[in-house]
Amino acid sequence: MSRKPRPFPFSGAVAWALIVLAGSCGPSSGPGPVGRLVGRTDCKGSGGTSIGVAGPTSSQECIEYDYDGRDVLRLKHVNAGFNCCPGTVSADIEISGDTIRIEESESSSLCDCSCLYDLSYEIAALAPGIYRISVVGPYQPEEGPPLEFLLDLDQASTGSFCVQRTQYPWGH
Repeated sequence: MSRKPRPFPFSGAVAWALIVLAGSCGPSSGPGPVGRLVGRTDCKGSGGTSIGVAGPTSSQECIEYDYDGRDVLRLKHVNAGFNCCPGTVSADIEISGDTIRIEESESSSLCDCSCLYDLSYEIAALAPGIYRISVVGPYQPEEGPPLEFLLDLDQASTGSFCVQRTQYPWGH
């Protein structure tokens, strides 16, 4: 009488574990680019810039950028228009393909005045390439030019883009 070998009871589980482990050894694409608001100045008053600091006038709304050449893009929205009492300033940052859209908002508008602020952003895990940057604030004039431009991170690592504003609180 011949005996049949008994199957190892965990052979199916071991085979499944090896398949899972083998599949996890491949390259990981990781999470995509992610952006966040990292800072905000106080109201800049009527001058638009700090004393002794060269930069845009109060009639310009600008984006300054600095890219580390690998994966971190820092943006500074200079002369962003908000209420003088904005409460919490926040931003919805959407990164889709080659488009980076930043929509800024405030939690309240309790004062009967507007003010200019500088907001700082950081976008991490952003590969070099050409991107359309678009920033929309709560008081951005509809009839004025949009704060939107193409940025080639293969060519320029620092720079700025500005638009003229003539409405309050920019141009008085």
